[in-house]
Amino acid sequence: MVVLQNRVATLYWISFFIMLTISHVAQASKQPNLRQRVENLLVDSVEIYGSQNSNPSRVQNRVLVSEVYTQNGYQFIWFGTTEAENRLQELTHEIADSELHGFSPEYYHASILESRDANTALLDVLATDAFISQTLHRLNGLVSPANADAQWFLKQREADPMASLNRALTIGVSATLQAMWPSHHEYKLLLEKKSSLLSEVSTVTTPIPAGPTLKLNTTGDRVVLLKSRLLGPGTYSEQFDQELLDAVKQFQMSAGLEPDGVVGSATFEALNATTFSWLERIDANLERWRWLPHQTWSTYLRVNIASFQLRGFTEGKETLGMPVIVGTPVRQTPVFAESMKYIVFNPYWTVPFSIATKDKLAKLKTNPSLLVEQGYEAQPAGVSGFSPVDKFDWTNVTRGTFHYTLRQKPGPHNALGKVKFMLPNKHAIYLHDTPDHSLFSKLERNFSSGCIRVSNPLKLSQWVLTNSGQTEAIPQAEQLLQSDENSTMYLKKPIPVLIVYFTAFADETGSIVFRRDAYNRDSHIIEKLKEFKRA
Repeated sequence: MVVLQNRVATLYWISFFIMLTISHVAQASKQPNLRQRVENLLVDSVEIYGSQNSNPSRVQNRVLVSEVYTQNGYQFIWFGTTEAENRLQELTHEIADSELHGFSPEYYHASILESRDANTALLDVLATDAFISQTLHRLNGLVSPANADAQWFLKQREADPMASLNRALTIGVSATLQAMWPSHHEYKLLLEKKSSLLSEVSTVTTPIPAGPTLKLNTTGDRVVLLKSRLLGPGTYSEQFDQELLDAVKQFQMSAGLEPDGVVGSATFEALNATTFSWLERIDANLERWRWLPHQTWSTYLRVNIASFQLRGFTEGKETLGMPVIVGTPVRQTPVFAESMKYIVFNPYWTVPFSIATKDKLAKLKTNPSLLVEQGYEAQPAGVSGFSPVDKFDWTNVTRGTFHYTLRQKPGPHNALGKVKFMLPNKHAIYLHDTPDHSLFSKLERNFSSGCIRVSNPLKLSQWVLTNSGQTEAIPQAEQLLQSDENSTMYLKKPIPVLIVYFTAFADETGSIVFRRDAYNRDSHIIEKLKEFKRA
């Protein structure tokens, strides 16, 4: 009897363990297979994931995601522990906050990560994919500068999503991702301006229809609309009067336009701008900030092409500011960074081939003596030495047979003025003085052939020499500026120069101002950002 009882007990426990094993196997079969999910990324032809009740999501970074899990032995990153769950909460919070920066949360699987309407393996993969995408976009922008701005030649910041993820596992997801945003205070001011615009109640106004230029004494219905826009609601005559002229000039001043009181295409564009269009322009300029290299300069010069302004920063504080003249829309000044290495006083101007053949050749044919008076001389190819340009027969010379070096001697007519500031670069762009300072009175100053004309070369020379540690050379520089002596002064400490194009930026008071997109570069970025969000 005892033996029988023992056998029954033994059979009971054997049955119990068999059932327990079967139960565990059954439960294990229901658990998501992370390794299989990751391996399928590289071969699965179905790119869209998600159920009927969630927004579908596409894994954007298949190879990088696969590498992450291969390296960590196919371990869950965002699920399974309290610490992992906290990481996921931080990630979803960062994704939501990135919307103000112009990011579309759904690109980063926001809905499916919030609802968790998928198996754990897929959710973990999507969270990793979202983190990688956030890393790449915060550090390099949503779109490539090469596809959105042909004149952008700045090297972008380096992004290493794998290293960033390892850092996030150590110091936290939010701390890691937030450190990737551009740290400059002007980026933060743009965000604040965007937030302010989003919170405003948009006032619906009737756009002023396209038509002839409006100016003093013109009449018509469009004048009435213009008065309503600038003077406020009311009953107005159809005549463009002095009150409207003053209001137009004030508006043009605030918009960075020439305050001539004439309402042409540029003024109409600014007048008809909506809150939505301002938001798009802020997004374009936020993107430009993300394109900038991760510079640690505390002392440098910055030229904003779109605002026609040069600013100097010493140990992070603005210590210099002056108007500049930049390239025309046909000969645009490019965006790039280089170091200023030397200053040339009373320089020769070697005329670029394009300018020599397009602008000067016709004058050489018709009146070379006038160019002689302005100091121009030429050197035929293969011949040593320069001679005044009237010593040559230009009659049959064409662009194809222009085998000369044309230059202008130092003097009062020299196109570079009294000094040029050299930052050797492949674009042949530099800063220089000009003999014609009258153009600095204009608000829009895009008159050069690409180089940057400065309004106060003496002040810039003093700033450069002070910040390169050569204060003792300032008296010599001042003497050279008063003379006609051609002389070169090398800087002991090169000065970084950053040439940018921001159409929405913070002025010296910290207020965000908008400037007309004279080079029509905003529209290309805005369209590429829209394409990205539609993808």
